[in-house]
Amino acid sequence: MAAKFELYLDAEDSFRFRLVALDGTVMLTSEPYEDEDLAIAGIWSVREAAAMGRIVDLTGFNTNA
Repeated sequence: MAAKFELYLDAEDSFRFRLVALDGTVMLTSEPYEDEDLAIAGIWSVREAAAMGRIVDLTGFNTNA
């Protein structure tokens, strides 16, 4: 089983989502959305960006650059 996105209402009744790892660690929490469809679109956007995103090492420790 892979990590999962959880869609929920926050304390102010705004829609949010979080990305949860297999061990239950919350890896990402979204900004608030006014409507459920926008929150779901946000999930799709994160999924696409993560699948195609570059890894940029800003630590200064990468000697292979």
